[in-house]
Amino acid sequence: MLKELIVKNIVLIESIKIEFKKGLSVLTGETGTGKSILLDSLGLIVGNRVDFNLIRDGETDASVTAIFQINEKHPVIRVIQRYDIEFEDELIIRRQIKADGKSKCLVNDTIVTRNALIEITDYLIEIQGQFEDRGLLDIKTHLSLLDDYSNHYKLIEDTKISFNEMEKLKNFIKETKKKERELNDDNEWIKDSLDQLIILDPKSGEEKELGQAKQLLSNREKIYNKIIKVKSILEDENGLEDLINKLLKEFEDLKSYKQPNLDEAIESIYRTKAEIEEIKIFVNRKSTDLNEKTDNLETIDDRLYELRSQARKHKCEVDDLIKIKIELEEKLEELRKKSSNLNDLRDKHKEAKENFKLNSRLLSESRQKSAIKLSEKINKELPFLKLENANFEIKFEEIDFENCSIDGIDKVIFFASTNTGMDKKPINKIASGGELSRFLLAIKVVLETEMQNRTIVFDEIDSGIGGSAANAVGLRLAKLGKTYQTMVVTHSPQVTSKGHNHYLIKKQDIQNKTISNVTELNINERVEEIARMVSGQSITNEAREAAQKLLDN
Repeated sequence: MLKELIVKNIVLIESIKIEFKKGLSVLTGETGTGKSILLDSLGLIVGNRVDFNLIRDGETDASVTAIFQINEKHPVIRVIQRYDIEFEDELIIRRQIKADGKSKCLVNDTIVTRNALIEITDYLIEIQGQFEDRGLLDIKTHLSLLDDYSNHYKLIEDTKISFNEMEKLKNFIKETKKKERELNDDNEWIKDSLDQLIILDPKSGEEKELGQAKQLLSNREKIYNKIIKVKSILEDENGLEDLINKLLKEFEDLKSYKQPNLDEAIESIYRTKAEIEEIKIFVNRKSTDLNEKTDNLETIDDRLYELRSQARKHKCEVDDLIKIKIELEEKLEELRKKSSNLNDLRDKHKEAKENFKLNSRLLSESRQKSAIKLSEKINKELPFLKLENANFEIKFEEIDFENCSIDGIDKVIFFASTNTGMDKKPINKIASGGELSRFLLAIKVVLETEMQNRTIVFDEIDSGIGGSAANAVGLRLAKLGKTYQTMVVTHSPQVTSKGHNHYLIKKQDIQNKTISNVTELNINERVEEIARMVSGQSITNEAREAAQKLLDN
């Protein structure tokens, strides 16, 4: 329930604070006094786009604050919890605007986006204009209104989940096909390249080894001659090996003379002899290798050419060819898996599609049953609003499956006719403003009674009607007000007389400034105001009597 509305520096309003009550509240006043300003102020609270021209002349900023009382079971709670907004039993919603083009939305002093504000206030208040381009006159809202009335949230959720699953798999298939096409475009090149690398069979460090082998072969004769010369130094008569043996013999002979430190000298000679033996083994092995080596420069050059050619093809180093070979193998394996995955995805998508069809059909059936009940209730309401010959109907159009959405397969439109024998038309095509107003009220009476959570504000819903029709509208608004908080901006004395609370919007010239104020009227003041609405500026006793009579009925 809206408890308070505080408006500062909005057009003619300097500063006002209105305390609202339960029931039907009527707001009246002469044309130009500021009734539309209050509606614009409430529009800021519900998230309408900012019109900075609303800021009062000479001021740099303006604000609108609305205080709503909520109970612990109010559906708005789950929304504000999602936005981490702290609360007890009130929500204080404030919209601040500045002349420099900046604005701010706050809920319990927590800054929120305009979209978040719209989402939150949608559970708190609705402003219903006579010829609005949203709400009941917007065909796109009819389906959600029917769903709110139907209370089949489980079916809605099941349909939404199955649709999202179907779409997710559809996108997976699309993406997989795209990747598959990309792979297939390069498939022959990949296979051919992989075959070449398999045949080539590159080894890690092979380029370096081949370079060393090539260098060896290029100097093979020189190296071999050096090795032979070394063998000669080691093994020929009077070579190192022969001299060491002779030296060892002489030292062995010295043993008989008991020379000191002789054993250490002999031991050194033995070590030298062992090292020379190691050198002999190395030289002999190298000599054998050079003799047995079958490689030739042409073979090595051919191998290096193939390796480097493949490296240029794949734009990498020769040592990276092994990694390239593994990557090509993985790409081919990915292609095989994608082909297999694609078939699995198609099967899953088919299953998800059938699941969505089932859920959306169950939801559609529930909607159609609820549509009959809702239409019956609205048609029962119409005679109370002097629309005895009018008729309301909810029509369904099944959407092509390709164009379905998370809402299912239905397109719902509210149709109506105002006179017997007339064809029904979409409700936004009804010509008469007065009839349209009453149709909207009848629908609201039924729909809002189901919700019982929001404050609803009607803007001149009685426009274009008078007499008994206006009286009927007032009675239904009063009935609505008994269920939950209702407000109406009106020029009709009949509607005004049915209000439980009456607020007068009046402007005054004070110190060369025009200022609008809002006052809650007592019973005597109500008589005077309704009398003014009946007779105009010159209030007669007859007008006062008529006003009193309206209030007494």
